[in-house]
Amino acid sequence: MKNIEILAPAGSLEGLYAALRMGADAVYVGTHKFGARAYADNPSVEELTEALTFAHLRKKKIYLTVNTLLNDRELEHELFPIIRPLYEAGLDACIVQDMGVLSFLHENFPGMELHASTQMTLFTGEEAEILRPFGVTRYVPARELTIEEIRQARRQTDMEIEVFVHGALCYCYSGQCLMSEVIGGRSGNRGMCAQPCRLTYRIGQRSGSFLSTKDICTLPFIPDLVEAGIDSFKIEGRMKKMEYSAYTAYLYRYYTDFYLEEGRERFAELVENKESSLWRDYRRSQDLYNRGGFSGGFLFEKNKENTVYPEKNGHFGTPAGEVIYAGGGKTKFLAWEKLYPQDVLEFRNEDGSPAYEYTVKEGKKTGDIVETRVKRGSHIYPKQKVYRTKNAMLLSRIRTQIKKAVRAYPLQGTLKGELNQPVKLIITGNEVEACTEGDILEKAKNYPITEEDIEIRLNKLGDTEYRFSALNIDIPEGAFLPLGGLKKLRRQAVQKWEQAAVSRRTARKKPVSFAEETEEKKGNVLPLISVASLPQLKAAVSGVKNDVIFHLKLEDIPSEDWEEAAAILKGKACAVSFPRILRGAGRLCFEEEWRTRGQRLKELPMAAVIINSPAMLLYARKWWKDTLWYGEENLYMENRMARAAYASLGIYPAPTRVYGRTAVMVTENCVRRTLGQCRKQGDSLELITPKGDEFVVVNHCKYCYNTIYAKKSVKSPDRAVGKRLDFTWETPDEVRKVIQKWNF
Repeated sequence: MKNIEILAPAGSLEGLYAALRMGADAVYVGTHKFGARAYADNPSVEELTEALTFAHLRKKKIYLTVNTLLNDRELEHELFPIIRPLYEAGLDACIVQDMGVLSFLHENFPGMELHASTQMTLFTGEEAEILRPFGVTRYVPARELTIEEIRQARRQTDMEIEVFVHGALCYCYSGQCLMSEVIGGRSGNRGMCAQPCRLTYRIGQRSGSFLSTKDICTLPFIPDLVEAGIDSFKIEGRMKKMEYSAYTAYLYRYYTDFYLEEGRERFAELVENKESSLWRDYRRSQDLYNRGGFSGGFLFEKNKENTVYPEKNGHFGTPAGEVIYAGGGKTKFLAWEKLYPQDVLEFRNEDGSPAYEYTVKEGKKTGDIVETRVKRGSHIYPKQKVYRTKNAMLLSRIRTQIKKAVRAYPLQGTLKGELNQPVKLIITGNEVEACTEGDILEKAKNYPITEEDIEIRLNKLGDTEYRFSALNIDIPEGAFLPLGGLKKLRRQAVQKWEQAAVSRRTARKKPVSFAEETEEKKGNVLPLISVASLPQLKAAVSGVKNDVIFHLKLEDIPSEDWEEAAAILKGKACAVSFPRILRGAGRLCFEEEWRTRGQRLKELPMAAVIINSPAMLLYARKWWKDTLWYGEENLYMENRMARAAYASLGIYPAPTRVYGRTAVMVTENCVRRTLGQCRKQGDSLELITPKGDEFVVVNHCKYCYNTIYAKKSVKSPDRAVGKRLDFTWETPDEVRKVIQKWNF
């Protein structure tokens, strides 16, 4: 079987080196701008340039995250000077969300691989192929896919596939979330997510972290991941500590190699034995970080509710004991696990909230009774559970393991010279030789230089992580060299060897000129009225006075109403959009409904088709080749390069929304199902944040996803040709009033 890449997060320079030393084949990392984790301790461009040399000498790779949306100024003036030195230093790939960034990098940095981020919400190999003309060689499918959907995607494309196998999940389909921006003005698509998934929400009389997903761990499923044809196992966690990145990289490298070398049967023995090393390491990784325990993620969980843990939104820790006595400011608990000095324990209430935190002073064995004082007023009671949220010994062992993993790179050196000629230092390594000249070798007047003097100076390689495995000295006796000159010669020689040993590229000094934004449209730009129900359509048709395009949002309008909608729209300009999420059973359901009940809609002369997903583009290519294609807001045309890139696909910006509600999340998880209230029919419920922000969850049960809207409608500035009214759950009277107000 092919080798599998283990791809680890690097939220800091320290984490980058630790992950590569501990088993990662590659790391993904941001720099000071344009990465999706703006608050990580991101390395500088200069530090990353040095890290690329370190990585490439060890046959490792570094991918730069450029996975945010950029404006024109940033794209035209700021991105190029960041990428250029890294490109010249051999940057292996950029991970990209913005179509404008993708197009820009493809034009300006030939030969550098481009990876389509999970924020592009790609489900199939066919959808990924849309991006091949833009230089994409690898894509990260949506994290909501099942392992069977990954297998199907593998059969549809020979692009590399990178899949998240460990760490946190967003509640929303990545890239489809605007909630952080709506709540606090911090856009996740600009790298500043405020983690609204982890807030405590109120629904009716209930409160909880209803959008907080468990972390995933797929260690027990490695054979299935490999056999699905995945090329890269990606670990989430650029906001987590260095120890997390290093240790998880080590675990996935070790157990993937174990399976590749030993086979499925031997791996199954590890999985079946709950006392095996695999389950021991599984529990240790929980000690590092988990939310509500681990899940198999959407890849392997059959029930979606198993991916959510609404009781607690931070590090869950691991069960470590149970209270057996509480009173008089003291408590005793039975230790379920071996405890170490500086472990942090949390006495936890039944609702998951912390009652008391305790730092272990002395180590204890499993089964010991631990007695400690507690702060008066703390809610401690018998049978209360105690959780460990910091395993001090595990962290110490990982740090020790990282130090042991430091391996100085072996070089061979030869110093040779003749009297009255410059001395030469020849360095060989990685099948590359570099020669550097130093000071002139003179006949000594007093104290000739010795081989020992030379060896001491040349072997002082400092923190460069190089060592001479062999050092030959070939100079005549009685010669003299300045000792300080030897240090300089050594430094220059190593630098020259590095330049020769690691491949470099030459970039342009300035970016190529930007593609001119095209304003071409196929047909006249008419105002757009988007409706989500048959009553809304009837009210809109009866209320308009001018020429408009009536847009049917088929994710909302029941299929039994399609035929009547087609009859109402006969002779009028119309447009359609399919459900935004089309995959799995939901896709099969919609395609069957479209085949059996959508014939009348197919026969309508479409004035436009609304492209709201890569899948919708494929359908438009199949049925509406000669129709105007409008890009929905979630396609993000934030800069003119993005608009030009979409125009090359035949997609143009839709008329600007001047009335409507913002869709802040599109989710695979169902809030109602998390509450145990699944009704298998489209309805809605309200979410309220601690600050009083109100949202409405709309269920698209037939197609198995939810859309969360800001409850209040908003008016957008008129920045484009044409206007759009976008209705969600308005009554017919409300529809007519809005149409009248905007003089449609």
